[in-house]
Amino acid sequence: MMAMLFGEASIAPMMVVLSVDLVVFSSLIVILINLGRGSGLGLSTLKLVLLGLLRNPMILAICAGLAWSAAEIPIPVPMNDFLSILGGAATPGALFAIGASLASKSAERMQVAIWLSFAKLVLHPLCVAFGVLYLFPVTPFSAMIAIAAASLPVAGNVYMLAQHYGVAPHRASAAILISTLLSIVTVPLVIAWVATL
Repeated sequence: MMAMLFGEASIAPMMVVLSVDLVVFSSLIVILINLGRGSGLGLSTLKLVLLGLLRNPMILAICAGLAWSAAEIPIPVPMNDFLSILGGAATPGALFAIGASLASKSAERMQVAIWLSFAKLVLHPLCVAFGVLYLFPVTPFSAMIAIAAASLPVAGNVYMLAQHYGVAPHRASAAILISTLLSIVTVPLVIAWVATL
């Protein structure tokens, strides 16, 4: 989406955003869950985090793409067409799976899901904006991409982690649904704002 909105130059900053999100925050989530369960921060927790990073398909895909790009190997047309179709199906497929998980569940603690959606759609982009504009200033273009990425709805990997660790998966899927619906309004507003940077 960022490449469509901001051009191919947005791919590099977006890869940095995704890498930080997947490596830092996914690791932090696993560490906090283990600390909350009384497992402590021992070797078993660190091993769990490391294996999780090595098995994460998003991290593997980013690394494979970076290696392919660094080797400057041209992508064959059939492979490129297949990957384009697959990429186009990823988001609707993920939303369908999340919707299916919600279909048989009641909307328990909906106020929590609404709060999480507000935090993701409003507070998160504001915090990222403060970080990239004042705390650790980056180029205006990179700041624009980081803030726009922060304004996106709750990601599907949050549900996968919640489901895997048994930590409120229904609330996570409800937050994904609510934030996705609300993002129809909030994301264009944030993008319109960052375009003025």
